[in-house]
Amino acid sequence: MTSPRALPDGAPEVDLVYAWVDGEDPELQADMRRYASGADDLNPERTRDLYDLLRYSLRSVAMFAGWIRNVHIITRRPQVPTWLDVDNPRVNVVHHDELSGFAPYLPTFNSTAIESFVHAVPGLSENFLYLNDDFLFGAPTALEDFLTAAGKQRVFGTYFGIWLPWRIYRKRWKLFSTVHLEHCPRFVHKPFWEAMLEANKKALHRTRTSRFRVGSDLRMDRLYRMWMLGPKRRHAEAVKARELLQYHRFHRIDNAREEQDRALEALVAMRPKFYCLNDDQGPDPDALVCDRVREFLDTYYPDVSEFERQEGS
Repeated sequence: MTSPRALPDGAPEVDLVYAWVDGEDPELQADMRRYASGADDLNPERTRDLYDLLRYSLRSVAMFAGWIRNVHIITRRPQVPTWLDVDNPRVNVVHHDELSGFAPYLPTFNSTAIESFVHAVPGLSENFLYLNDDFLFGAPTALEDFLTAAGKQRVFGTYFGIWLPWRIYRKRWKLFSTVHLEHCPRFVHKPFWEAMLEANKKALHRTRTSRFRVGSDLRMDRLYRMWMLGPKRRHAEAVKARELLQYHRFHRIDNAREEQDRALEALVAMRPKFYCLNDDQGPDPDALVCDRVREFLDTYYPDVSEFERQEGS
């Protein structure tokens, strides 16, 4: 099933951007060991892909977000997903060194630094969605889920629409955890994003020079959310937690077999518009949980999408 590519009259074209990495790449692993300064830098949860989630995320786009124009996948050179149909005119693989201004900071293993360059994808539409590869659509969506008829961006990830600029760093603030709200697709207006970066040049440079994630990094999702709820407030509509949780879920995959089974069944029953499957299985993922998650994905997204190579190609 594929949703039609239909947009309201006068609506902007919207591209989709992912950041992806092949964590099994021996050259990547060797580089990470070369630059790592501690065990946390080599946390396998940051790079591994137990479930081929980008493939299923793209299947979810084909099924539930057909209004997306093109898909751009940012990755390390020379990586390309083996199953990806790079001949599809809607698919664009962009390596880090092709992003304007990124070369001086390479190599990097810091997802936050990479996210700070998403606006630099060549040919990117002025308005775009940014997704982590563990974000999926679970029910039909429309542009209006992210941009109101009045042209205001719908801002997710806040309890009450409040502006908390001190939360823009990666360091966790346990009293104000919004992890279950923050893992959502992010609608971005490129000129606003670029102005945000310009206004935070010193902290941005510090973040980009960190080859691995550290607590003082700017969190790009939080920074943009605060930018829209602060300086650009008249262009934003905050989506409060109660509304968001009616159609979004953050699902943490751990090794508790029975709990995972119940939680995945709940996702199927709810069919959220979008959700996140977050790998929290530690260094020794439970094999039965892995099998159950793969079964869930194959059942929810059974059809090969246009973004995948066809058999024999």
